[in-house]
Amino acid sequence: MSKVIFVYICLSILLLGENVYSFDFQRLESGFWIATTEVYDDNITFIKDKKKEDFITKVNLGLDLKYEGKTQAFVVGGGITQQIFARYHNYNNTSQHLSLNFYKEFSPYSQLRLTDSFAHTYEPRSFEEAFGRTGGRYSYYRNKFNLIYIRDISKYLNIRAIFANEINEVSRQGLRDSTLNQAGFNLNYFWSPSIILKFNYSFFLRDFTPGEGASTHSIVLGLRNYLSSQLYFDFRGGMEVIESFNDKNYIRPLIQALVTGDIDENTRVKLAFTKKYYTNAYTEDLFNYWRVSAFLTRRLLKRLRGSLLGFYGEGRYVAIGIRDKLNGVTFTFTFDVGRDIKANFSYTNSRVDSTDIGREYIKNTVGLGVTIKF
Repeated sequence: MSKVIFVYICLSILLLGENVYSFDFQRLESGFWIATTEVYDDNITFIKDKKKEDFITKVNLGLDLKYEGKTQAFVVGGGITQQIFARYHNYNNTSQHLSLNFYKEFSPYSQLRLTDSFAHTYEPRSFEEAFGRTGGRYSYYRNKFNLIYIRDISKYLNIRAIFANEINEVSRQGLRDSTLNQAGFNLNYFWSPSIILKFNYSFFLRDFTPGEGASTHSIVLGLRNYLSSQLYFDFRGGMEVIESFNDKNYIRPLIQALVTGDIDENTRVKLAFTKKYYTNAYTEDLFNYWRVSAFLTRRLLKRLRGSLLGFYGEGRYVAIGIRDKLNGVTFTFTFDVGRDIKANFSYTNSRVDSTDIGREYIKNTVGLGVTIKF
């Protein structure tokens, strides 16, 4: 939580760096929203052999702030979610999330971008978070902070200096809290209007409390090709030099591919593939994994939108040898009841198979809710 406060102090300093009287409060937009969702969950414990099913009432309260000036802009959003279990009242909980996006232009050739994302929750919020996760239901805190300074060297070349920090705190016995720090830079060369060549170097340091640390040097070459003005392909390939927790050194490949953007005015798509070694956030081990995901959203009718998300991943913990597989699918329908009222229906299926039977589970959830904006 202290990191979140630090981020907002930084934001205040940046805003005051320019004449405070230049802040035009008429440009500040705010919005308040409330949402309620009724969910059926057939496995609230995330455990295969001790499944418990229940109906859950979720009540969300949120606030968004948006400001856009001539040389600076920011978006702040946050919310509180209360989960009420119909049968297992001991699982009742309150979770929170908070996010910040800030942009500052110092000149036509230099900008600063700052983002921060904080979440306190009791279950993974995505397939990416669930993949490789130790089984069971438990509370955890996560804060991700990113600071990027962008400088245009010429018409065709710019450089980005990067600092990032991630904090993970978990309330499960046997798991440890950790921090991840990153420092690095990107070079982007605009080869043509549709092709950008990229070079990236980053240094990562993972520390556990208590426990050991691991460091990673990452060297990556990349290419971005715009297939249209709204659709592009990204490819990144390179190597990572890892000094692991067991004092062993590894040189391992990193491969990432991505296609994302708008196919037309009603359809958006995202296809992603990643293959890499990762310093796990909760155990002193390396996770060697590959994963693929596909997301499609489309406006089906004037007031009806549908989306489909699929995920599959396989990974192995290097030191302990546990192998995990996760496959999942989610589909959602959102209907515009009125200008500020939306109704939604969702279904999610996820399955984890593992060489450690205690990590395995199958989970289905069905949700029906409504969101009102003020």
